[in-house]
Amino acid sequence: MGFDRGLVITPGTERQLGACGLFRPSPSQRDELALPAGALSVKGADPDMLWVSFAELCSADRTAADYLLLAERFPAWVVDGIPSPSAESGASAADWQRFLALLDVLHGQDITPFLIAPGPLGRPLEVQQASDPGELAAVLSLIGGRLAMLRRIESDEQLADEQSAGC
Repeated sequence: MGFDRGLVITPGTERQLGACGLFRPSPSQRDELALPAGALSVKGADPDMLWVSFAELCSADRTAADYLLLAERFPAWVVDGIPSPSAESGASAADWQRFLALLDVLHGQDITPFLIAPGPLGRPLEVQQASDPGELAAVLSLIGGRLAMLRRIESDEQLADEQSAGC
């Protein structure tokens, strides 16, 4: 395992996930994890993998200390519902800064990320709508650098072409 074995999966169909050995947790697997910044609602938390939404993980209450504590417990993470980096996504500049902090922790701790986004990641955010467009552009550039380290699965067709190599 390790960060460089992670994937960005778009749009995250059941076929794509299954081919990569990922299966969405059932509602009965939901859990609340106690963290310094407050409880974190997760979709699944077994010893090998944490499954959590972008909204929960990058909310205003989260800190790098939370991510570090979770990194000690889980060698692989699935983060789903990652919005497209567009002005219409609803994600704030602060959300993207927390996502960058998360990616930095996952990279630094060599955690394998599986990042699921309904639309392509990597399109530039319309930074002119941000309060500090220069700072947001820098954050998005750093996120892009981290994401560039990961392999992308962007369609079922691409997956079919790569299945012989495995996810």
